[in-house]
Amino acid sequence: MEKTKTSKKALKGLIEDSMKDAIGTLELPKPTKKVNKLLQRNSKKLASLFADMIRRENKKKKKAEKFMEEGKSKSKKTKKSKELKFAKQGEPVSA
Repeated sequence: MEKTKTSKKALKGLIEDSMKDAIGTLELPKPTKKVNKLLQRNSKKLASLFADMIRRENKKKKKAEKFMEEGKSKSKKTKKSKELKFAKQGEPVSA
């Protein structure tokens, strides 16, 4: 399984850059200090939300994989026990 961890700082940088690029393509006046501060704050909030969402998805994947592995091992055990049970019943009983 992959061991990737996404940092909030990296996400924040990506979100902030993409928002600035998107706003830069519009025909708006140059952003002021107040606008830049607002963009930074919002990108920080979005980054924390995305990081939590990614962490939850990874948890769900691990849980699903664990469940699938347990299901496979249980099915193998039941088949073996059934085979042993039938083998014991089929043997002649010596008295």
